[in-house]
Amino acid sequence: MAQTLTERTLDRAAPPLLPVHMAASAGHPAAATIARWARDYLCAPHPELGRNGPMCPFVPGALMKKLMFATVYEDDDLDIDAIKAILLREMERFIELEPVSGNEAQFKSLMVLFPYLAEDDVAGVIEAAQADLQRHFVPNGLMVGEFHAGPPDKRGLWNPEFRPLYSPVPMLVIRHMVPTDILFLKDNAHLFREYVKIYGNAVPERFRSHFEEAAQRFGMTITSEDHPQAAPRIIDALSAAKTAYKVHRHDDFERPIRTPNDFADALGYDLSRITKTLFLKSRVDARHYLVVCGMDKRVDLSSLAKKLDAGRLEMAPLSDLQDRVGYPPTSVTPIAVPDIPAFIDETLLAHTTVLTGAGVPRVEIELSPIDLMTLCQAQALSLS
Repeated sequence: MAQTLTERTLDRAAPPLLPVHMAASAGHPAAATIARWARDYLCAPHPELGRNGPMCPFVPGALMKKLMFATVYEDDDLDIDAIKAILLREMERFIELEPVSGNEAQFKSLMVLFPYLAEDDVAGVIEAAQADLQRHFVPNGLMVGEFHAGPPDKRGLWNPEFRPLYSPVPMLVIRHMVPTDILFLKDNAHLFREYVKIYGNAVPERFRSHFEEAAQRFGMTITSEDHPQAAPRIIDALSAAKTAYKVHRHDDFERPIRTPNDFADALGYDLSRITKTLFLKSRVDARHYLVVCGMDKRVDLSSLAKKLDAGRLEMAPLSDLQDRVGYPPTSVTPIAVPDIPAFIDETLLAHTTVLTGAGVPRVEIELSPIDLMTLCQAQALSLS
């Protein structure tokens, strides 16, 4: 039986990832074009934007942190189904890219370039694929955006007469969701409900009227009691164990919290007290593990696999994270995750308290590391 276009496309290995900060001088010509566009268009102010500052406020920091990536698909005959299949595969690759958790992950983006699509097909194929893909991305705390030379008929947040999604190369871009994405999701009941699962009613004040109008239109009653400042199952677990804890919302601090260092500085804590939780999977027997360590530490997966007798460890795919853990990628914690063994770096036990994810982006739980270990029935492990 002959293969479909989608099957033929996915049979091949995914193209390499090209760091955008280096792509101007090396790699594919289309990636070099996008590198210049990112620097000259996205990092620059624009008279029609409707506000001061760069076109995209995240891009200068993402380039500085070397967290923008591109990959190029050279096919010229891709249909909508093939492009959707490619993006779902790239979504998994995006999640596995470091950093996989914490505020740094908010700067990460992956541009999937299609430079050789027929010009007459670009708008229809790219925009139709993006519209359908959102139902897969948004529940995972991710967004996929469409860019082409048209440009797409999406209006600017501050100037509705401006269409900012221009790009000299057709592409779909994967990034983490942010609270202002309410404006892209408010007109779709399913996507709006998924946004509410992640952010509750913690919407930026400037856009609260859009949030309230959407909630009313879709028959949703949302209060602070309906969606606490952390995932409800985490609060339930902490309360059931009578664990002392404190909730920290990044948006409550006077200074912007964009990185783990920002958060540590705002609290006056050492960075080692801000933790990340890695969700790992064994290639040998498909067992899963949760590993908690400080943001200042990189885990050697080969060494860890030997300690756990796990064969070979890798970051678990996004589908596993959604099914087995159920927290957004940037808000993972071992709290209230049953049936997955948890391990905590023993150096964390020297601290009075540590910070862990709250199951909600930009919210973290502070508690004793001993309480965290007890609550999760975790084992202390040397990750040195």
